[in-house]
Amino acid sequence: MNHTLAALAAIMTLSTGALAQEIADAETTARAYMAHYSAVDFDAMESYMAEDFVFDDSTALGDGVGPDGLHHEGRESSLAMLRDFAQTYQPIELGFVWDTVFQSNDRVVFMGEVNALYPTETEGQTFRWRAPQVTVITVRDGRITHHQDFANYATPDQSLVIGQ
Repeated sequence: MNHTLAALAAIMTLSTGALAQEIADAETTARAYMAHYSAVDFDAMESYMAEDFVFDDSTALGDGVGPDGLHHEGRESSLAMLRDFAQTYQPIELGFVWDTVFQSNDRVVFMGEVNALYPTETEGQTFRWRAPQVTVITVRDGRITHHQDFANYATPDQSLVIGQ
């Protein structure tokens, strides 16, 4: 009986260790991906995305955005949308600041704010767009399969920044 209990304890320890490693790997993957997102490095983001990647931002507003926000299925479609955004608005950085990051199952949740900077026509001046944001990243088998953004587009803090 003692050998059976010892074997079960060993299996549970190995399983718990494997799960802990999987959780750590998922969070590491999600953090690296989000660092590239923050830096508007969509080419680097691509290496983390699964082929069946989905991008959702149900809170998005603006021209061409439907009542349910943005929804893009597939890595190529999502990257095309992100690259179009970068081409249209020329962000310097999205500048995410995460106050809280936690993992639940295969999802890594980032809570904080977007602190984006955009160029203006005036030298030495940038436009800052800041709003609360939550991003949920789903990681399966080491690849990101789903990216969900939720931002306060309705009432962001907007200002001009001199000397940045």
